[in-house]
Amino acid sequence: MRLSSSTLSRFRVRRPEYTGPNRCPPCTAVNLALAAAGTAAVALLSPPAALVVGVLSLALVYLRGYLVPGTPELTKRYLPERVLAWFGKADAPTSDVDPGVVLAAADVLVEEPDGADVTLDPAFASAWADRTRELSADDAAPVLATGVGAAGAELAVTPAGEGLAATVHGRQVGTWESPVAFRADAAAMELLADRVPTWDRLSIDARSETTGALRLLAETCPSCGGPTALEEGTVESCCASYPVVAVRCGDCQARLVEMRLTEEMLAAEPDPVSLG
Repeated sequence: MRLSSSTLSRFRVRRPEYTGPNRCPPCTAVNLALAAAGTAAVALLSPPAALVVGVLSLALVYLRGYLVPGTPELTKRYLPERVLAWFGKADAPTSDVDPGVVLAAADVLVEEPDGADVTLDPAFASAWADRTRELSADDAAPVLATGVGAAGAELAVTPAGEGLAATVHGRQVGTWESPVAFRADAAAMELLADRVPTWDRLSIDARSETTGALRLLAETCPSCGGPTALEEGTVESCCASYPVVAVRCGDCQARLVEMRLTEEMLAAEPDPVSLG
C-alpha cells in the first residue's frame, strides 16, 4: 500500500510549512499559552510529569509550529483583532491625514471635464509612470528611504509573499503587493516631495496612505501602461479571512494595491467582481 505525501506529512514530526520563516506568531502564542496551561494543570498532580509535558509541548511547537491541530481555524474564529495587530496580522494603523485632500491640494487629483468624477492629473500620471519605469527595484529602495525620512542603510527590504516589505530599525514602514507597487511608491514619493509643500511634515503612515491612494486611482499601470481593473475577493491567511478590493494591471498582471473591505464598503457595492 502506498500513502500519499499529504498523508505522510501528518506523521512527520517537523512541519516546515508552519515553522522557520513560515511560523505564525499568533498561532505560536496561542499554542504556547495552551502548553503553559496544560503543564500547570499537570503540575498540580505530579511536578515530574509536568516537566515532561512541558518539554514535549515546547518541542512540538518548535518542530511543528503548533501543539493543537486546527490552530489556524481557532485563531481566525476567536483571536481578537487587537491581538492580531500586536503581531502585524491586522489592519495597519491609519493616519489622520486624508490622502484625497493632500493630492487635490497639490493638483495631482483633479476633476474630470464633466465634473462627474475625479482623476489623476494627466501630466502627473505621465511623469509618475516615466519615473516608475526608470527605477529598478535596487534603485527604488534608497529613493523610498528618502521618502520616509530614513537613510538608505537603515531601510531593509525583504520579500513578503508575492510582494515586498520594508522596515526601518525593525519598524515596518510599508508592505507592497508587488515589486511594481514598490517602485511606483518610490517614484510617487519623489514626485510628491516637490509638489506637496507639507510633505516633509507628514508622518510615514500619511505618506504611505497617500501613495497608496495614487495606486488605487491609477487607470493605467505605472510600469507597463496596461489598463487596470478593480477586483474583489477573499484573502485567507492562517489567522484571518477577510474580503478585499484590489487593483490589478490587465497586461502585466501586477497587483498595484489591495485594501481590506469594511462593512460599509460592502454595503455600498452589491456586485463584487470575482478574483480570478
